[in-house]
Amino acid sequence: MSVAIKDFKTREQYFKLIQNVIMKHLWDKLYKPLYDILQIKPKASNDLNIIRQALKDGKIFYIEGGFKARTQRFNNQVARELEKLGAVYSKTQKMYKIAYDKLPNDILVSIAEGKILTQQKLDFIDNYLGDFLGNINDFVDNIVFNSEVSTILQDANSQIGKNTKNVKNINIIEPELTRTQIEEISKSYTTNMQYYIKKWAEKDIPEFRKKVQQAVLEGYREDKVQKILEREYKIGTDKAKFLAQNETSIMLAQYRKVTYQRMGFNKFKWVTIMDGKERELHAKLNGKIFSFDNPPVIDERTGQVGLPGTTFGCRCGIIPVSDMLKY
Repeated sequence: MSVAIKDFKTREQYFKLIQNVIMKHLWDKLYKPLYDILQIKPKASNDLNIIRQALKDGKIFYIEGGFKARTQRFNNQVARELEKLGAVYSKTQKMYKIAYDKLPNDILVSIAEGKILTQQKLDFIDNYLGDFLGNINDFVDNIVFNSEVSTILQDANSQIGKNTKNVKNINIIEPELTRTQIEEISKSYTTNMQYYIKKWAEKDIPEFRKKVQQAVLEGYREDKVQKILEREYKIGTDKAKFLAQNETSIMLAQYRKVTYQRMGFNKFKWVTIMDGKERELHAKLNGKIFSFDNPPVIDERTGQVGLPGTTFGCRCGIIPVSDMLKY
């Protein structure tokens, strides 16, 4: 008679722990410094001219024959002063249109000063991204996941312990995780993550830098660079989430195999979440029993074999099964 026990739950919190580590390092070393550069303002001054002050504060800027607001909404006072100059608001372009040669000299000087500051900011950003890439090894080497992996493994181990206690009258060796085992798994996990983070950074950051350089060529549009930075931050967040889910799922799949085999479970039943989002192949695997040492093909395109959770986006689970354990 076969014996089976309930598997531990792969908690969403596991992935968030790892994602938070990646994003904290990216925020501290990459995104925050770039945002800080964009927030640089000229030395404080109280200009009685509302338009000049708005230009100095970066609230408005002149581009393509008119004034645009940084937030696409003009301050009422600024709007009134622009209208006094003869500017006409365009709803389609969301800007106050007025020809450059119609502007008074003092406004032209403020526009020129703003362009110089913006150029300096974008040069700073370009140089910072270049320096970041030049020191990518130092950045990657400082991303470690020791405490997070330890927390995940200890929680999983605790769940397994509780699950085995709920099954009476069978001879099961309860799982134990030594500090050495945790350190070895953490080291391997960190090495894998550092490899993928470096690979991602070396590919994406040069592309990010090119976008900034293109924005400079198009006329030093600081607002466009801000939008590029916001998009890159979202892309970074999505990739960090993907890496956290993918690598943690692979780590836990291997942890399951080693732990359950040590406990005497030589096989597992494949459990597929049947909600219409499952892979066709994984739907066919649902309910079938396999040896941990001889898992099935999990990706028909590549011929990859493996345990549930070891291919991208796999949400399948297992039920540990043994033909050797006795009541």
